[in-house]
Amino acid sequence: MRQGKYWESRSEIMEKLIITAAVTGGEYVSKTTTPYVPSTVDEIVKEVVASVEAGASVVHLHAKNPETGEAYSGDPNPVLREYIECIREEVDVVINVTTGGGRVGNPPEVWDRLVEARCSLGQEMMSLNMGTMNRWAEHPTGDIFLNTVKMIERWCGYMTEHGVKPEHEVYDTGMINVCKRISAKGIVPEPLHVQFVMVGSTGFLPTPRMLQYCVDLLPSEWTWSVCALGRHEIPMAAVAMTMGGHVRVGFEDNVYLRRGVLAKSNAELVSKVANIARELERGIASPDEAREMLQLRKR
Repeated sequence: MRQGKYWESRSEIMEKLIITAAVTGGEYVSKTTTPYVPSTVDEIVKEVVASVEAGASVVHLHAKNPETGEAYSGDPNPVLREYIECIREEVDVVINVTTGGGRVGNPPEVWDRLVEARCSLGQEMMSLNMGTMNRWAEHPTGDIFLNTVKMIERWCGYMTEHGVKPEHEVYDTGMINVCKRISAKGIVPEPLHVQFVMVGSTGFLPTPRMLQYCVDLLPSEWTWSVCALGRHEIPMAAVAMTMGGHVRVGFEDNVYLRRGVLAKSNAELVSKVANIARELERGIASPDEAREMLQLRKR
């Protein structure tokens, strides 16, 4: 096959790349980690707009304390609703919110109420960890992140009832089996979307061999994405791109543009993976194209 024909056929086979920007820094990143993490509503909206302009079609959100950039300590739902409403006024993007916020100081029965209410804030997706796991860093809720199978099934049911697509967050191979269990029970519509979260110490090692093993366990019709922490973020994103998967970058997973150099915005990280995708001759999905690939209902 001539080289030109090779690249032409490759681009036809390879699905466009969905880039997710995890702009708010999650539960572990605050102003003490990096002064550039957005914390106020205006800062977060600005980061989202810049990330979309750089190539992101999905944004992932946590509620933040506007003064410190730490995870919001009260009910995060009103905060997330304000983010969503303000983002919708400025830019078209797929919005994905966490199910994890609101655990500090609240018992599990309150988590259930918060998650059910959170399904109606106007987002299209919600991330959901597919099992209980050991935390890889200190956290106010303790050493364990608790998500039992019954909780997962119930929360996936809430999302389905509200037309929200779960992003099934997978930290080890056992969680892939939980995804398959949910699929077999028909709790969520097919195809599922899985994100491999390669945290290293208490979960997947961020290596190409590990990623290939995990992808081989998925049904071929499912979509999948990868995020990795710190210095592994960009290399694993590049590996995922060559395998036909999608990627997540942003301050939730990594605050450095390169070794020793803080990224000044999430958009810088999005631009970095978008440039790699262009060099690989892989197209970058728009928000509407991402919706079509993920079978989302536009809000």
